[in-house]
Amino acid sequence: MEEDISNKQGDISNKTIVVLVILTVLISILSTLVTLNEVSNIRLQSTHTRVGSVGSTGKVSLEIAASGPVAEPVNSAGYVTLEISPK
Repeated sequence: MEEDISNKQGDISNKTIVVLVILTVLISILSTLVTLNEVSNIRLQSTHTRVGSVGSTGKVSLEIAASGPVAEPVNSAGYVTLEISPK
């Protein structure tokens, strides 16, 4: 008789454990979906932020002062993306 009373008071039923496991899985899935959605939004915002009109052009001069012996000049071409952010 004493074993039956302690069994009822100290143990958690299987139904309670199943409900807790299901809640844990649901919360994990929802948290994963929310996190993936936020990461997706951050990527979209960072790739689509542009100031000014697309295709605007300008001219920039750059002078590099040599601190040692100057080697033979090298010609190269390429594109530079310049982002000017407000302070």
